[in-house]
Amino acid sequence: MIFSSIARNSARSARSRFAAGSSSTAAATTIATRSASGGVPAPLLHQWYNIFGKSTIGYATWLVAGIVVAEGITGSFSDMVWNTVNNGRTYETIDWSKFKTDDDDEDEDDDDDEEEEEEEEDEDDDE
Repeated sequence: MIFSSIARNSARSARSRFAAGSSSTAAATTIATRSASGGVPAPLLHQWYNIFGKSTIGYATWLVAGIVVAEGITGSFSDMVWNTVNNGRTYETIDWSKFKTDDDDEDEDDDDDEEEEEEEEDEDDDE
């Protein structure tokens, strides 16, 4: 109730100021056009309407394209935030060289020696 009376009073005072202070109708037309279009210039809205707004398929294309673009932007932004917060905690960002031990090198060498011995045995069997 308080807010409605404040809004009524401010609307009355704005009307009286606008009526007393307007020197041209061009300014009133510009203000009315901007307020009706939400601040977007009218020629831009008319062009958008001619391209996308006249047909249902055009408007549906506009919606789908807008949704895909918005999803791409929000997805890449959320991935960037996730990777920043979890740096060093995910599989891709772990430094695996910290976990390598000398025993692993010896095991690999042993495996290589065993493979060479098996190959030599196979060659001896073939002869």
